[in-house]
Amino acid sequence: MIEIIALLSIMLGVFFMFIAALGLWLLPDVYMRIHAPTKAATLGLFFLILAFVILTWEQGVPFKIVLILLFIGGTIPIGSHILARAAYRAQTGRKAALTLDEYRDHQQGMH
Repeated sequence: MIEIIALLSIMLGVFFMFIAALGLWLLPDVYMRIHAPTKAATLGLFFLILAFVILTWEQGVPFKIVLILLFIGGTIPIGSHILARAAYRAQTGRKAALTLDEYRDHQQGMH
């Protein structure tokens, strides 16, 4: 029974990783492409780590997994935010699609 749960977790993890890769390939601009690895790959990685925990249950493993999940949960949103700000400052993407540009006033004061 444990192997079946782990297999389902691996299949879900691979599915979400595939969706993340597909999103990177198909989405039209840099701002939309940031969401694919941020959302789907993080969820896919969560399911793969869950399968690892299920299959290798030893003393000390849950603590290490919690640390890994905290590190991933803290670094991926920060990294995607940095990518979005760098893309904005480099003026990539669709400026016409911005209906509200909250950073415009802040950027003018920084130059």
